[in-house]
Formats: sequence, structure tokens, C-alpha cells
Amino acid sequence: MGSASPHQNFTVTIIGGGIGGLTLAVGLLRRNVPVRIFEASSAFTEIGLGLSIGPAAHRAMPLIDPKIREIYDSLVTTHADSPGYESYAQTWFEIVWASGVHEGDLLMDLKALPSGQTTLRRADFLEALVKLIPLGIVQFGKRLAKLEETADGVNLQFDDGTTATADVVVGCDGIKSKVKESMLPEESKDKQPQYSGMYGYRTVFDMDKMVQAVGDQRARVSTMYIGDGAYGISYPIMRAQKVNVGLYILNDTWDSDTWVRPVKKEDMLRDASKMGRYWKSLVEHMPDPSQWAIFEHPALSTYTRSRVAILGDAAHASTPHQGAGAGQAIEDALVLAELFGDPKVRSISDVKAAFKAYDDVRRPRSQRVVTSSKEGAYLLCLRLEGVGNDADALKKAFQKRLRWLWDLDVQAHVDEAKHKMAEYMHHTASLQAL
Repeated sequence: MGSASPHQNFTVTIIGGGIGGLTLAVGLLRRNVPVRIFEASSAFTEIGLGLSIGPAAHRAMPLIDPKIREIYDSLVTTHADSPGYESYAQTWFEIVWASGVHEGDLLMDLKALPSGQTTLRRADFLEALVKLIPLGIVQFGKRLAKLEETADGVNLQFDDGTTATADVVVGCDGIKSKVKESMLPEESKDKQPQYSGMYGYRTVFDMDKMVQAVGDQRARVSTMYIGDGAYGISYPIMRAQKVNVGLYILNDTWDSDTWVRPVKKEDMLRDASKMGRYWKSLVEHMPDPSQWAIFEHPALSTYTRSRVAILGDAAHASTPHQGAGAGQAIEDALVLAELFGDPKVRSISDVKAAFKAYDDVRRPRSQRVVTSSKEGAYLLCLRLEGVGNDADALKKAFQKRLRWLWDLDVQAHVDEAKHKMAEYMHHTASLQAL
């Protein structure tokens, strides 16, 4: 894809080398768009335990670069990694009652066609993506302090006192994004990441210990445990050698200055007290009773200003309740890569048109994902208005929400952005001709 030499007279500077930033970089390089990356750490690192990609983002990967999809598929754990569970290959999660009269019973087998549940360790995926990036385009130890646009470009100031000038900037620097702060200073001040009304406990079990705690099927099949005011989740990782486990509690207040705080074992036991026999057993085995506050991003008015844009968590950090955060960053990266890879995009004026089109297409969808994910927490905790603990209403709600998220026509999404970009470019050309 693309010509032998770049058609652009600009370089895209990416701030932040997480999964969103690296995926975008790979897509731009494949399209022969000049790229450089400034990464705050001394090496590429990724925090977080498991990563799961839904069907829409899975379809987006090969459109960015087939190698990304090949890497992902080579690393993922699926239900077929557990002998005897091949029939669950297309299962996303089994939904099990954790409380009430049906405690322990199956509500539904929720399918994600065609791939089912696919999970991997974030660090493994990042490590493989890094190998697609020529080292010469990355500068490490460059934590952005602020940026400022001038007539000649974007001035970047780093914490180490150094500076650089960029033609075009894409901020992939996470929920506490400095690119966002500089691009939208007033909005960033008013719209800091906010506590979502839920905290969680997280750990990783060895598979044999998980089987001991909850039995073979619950250990090996990805499960969501729906409960009164709380929900649990477990899914196999690392070729079904380990299991990622989380328990999430609705609670209106978070009175700590940090996002993670140590608590006592009895706090965790109390929080799991209405979650039934499976979680009673799991909590007894969980080694670390730290609580993790779950934060989310208030909706922004725009993801771009002039020659600067934000992507992934910098733009739309979401709660984890429908496993869509990383997938949204990948969808962002596809749209931007396709816009910048268009041969018509040559000048900074064209970049501005591309960024406007990106914002038009990606902001409504990704912000709806944030809203839907927060509502999903109440759904899983049997507190969503109009649904509650009604079994039929729960089944319909799960299907409807996930169909919208997963059934995106990815190519049509890109085509819509390209059409909008062409309209903006035509409008600019008409004004210049006057």
C-alpha cells in the first residue's frame, strides 16, 4: 500500500508508545507516511493484565497492517486451548447468576462470532508490536511537559528540558494526556478523569488453583458472574495456564488520593459476601486485597485542534465493563492511518481536514462506548433501570449492546471518514480560490 516514497511533506509525531500509538505507527509506516515517536519511559512498557479485542477491532487489525492481526492471533488464548472445550470456541462469556434464587445457574452463553473470547497479556502484544517499529524513529525518556502550536509547527517541551518541533502531533499518552491538556487547556481543567462509582479487586490464578476453587468448567470458560451491586469476571490467559480474575463493586465514593489502595482481607470478604459460592471460594484464595478505583473520561468537545489530535485513552478512556477500551484505540488508529495514507493528503491544510473527519467519525462512536460501558456495570450488577434482575430483559440487553459494539462495518466507517475529509478539502480549496 502506498508509493515507493512518501507523498506527504510532513512527519507525524506520535506522543506515547502504548498499544494505540504503536498500532498507529505501524499503519502509517505501511502507508509510507513519515513517523517518529516520543516515549516517556526508557523502554516500551505496558501495564495491565489481560487484553481482549472484540470482533470489530479484530476486523480492523489486518486493514491497519496484516502483521498486527497475525501477531494477535498467534498470541491469543481461546477456549479451544483447553482440551474438551472446543465447542466453546465462539463463546465470549458465559453469564452466571452470582446471587439470588438462581445463584450458580447459567443465564446465557454469549457468543462473539466468529472469534469468541480471545485474550492475551498486554505486555506480550506490545513486545511483538515493537518489533515492527524501526528503532531509529523512537526517542525514549521523552516525557512531554507541554506543547504549543506556532505558525511554523508545534513546539514540544519535555520534562528533561529538551525541545522539538513537530509538523503534526497525535497524542497517544493515556488518560492523563499532556497532549490533551495542552490542546484543550480549559476543558482539561474542568474534565479531569473521574471516579466511575466502582472499584475492583484483580489477580491472576494458576489454572490448577482456579479449578480447585470453582471447578473445571468455571475455570476454563470465560465467565461473568452477575450479582446484586457487584459482579465478577474470569477468563483464561497464557494458553489456559492462568486465569485473569476481577471482582467489581458499586460504591459511590472513593476517598483516596491514589487510584490503588491496600485494604484488609475482611474488606474483600465483605464486598464478596453476596456473590455466592464461587466468589466465596475465590476470595479466600485471592492473595492481594488491594482495591483499584475505576476511572473514566468525561466527554470532550473535540479530539483535534488544528494540527494536533488525541487517540485512545487520551481521548476516551473507558471503564472496562465491556472489554472495548483497546479495541477503540485500534479503530482510531485504522481511521487515522487510512486518512493519512490517502494520496490526496499532502499538506498541513490536508492534515487539518483529515483530523476533522477523524473527529466527526470516531468521537460519536467512542464516546457512546464510554457511556455504554458505564451502563454495562449497572447491567452486570442487576441495577440497570428497566432491566434489573429480569432474566429475559438481561438477555435482550446483553445481545443488543454487544451487537452494536461488535457489528460495525469497519470499511464503511473508514469510507465515511474519507468522504468527510474530501468534503473538508473541497471546501478549503473553494475558499482559497475566492
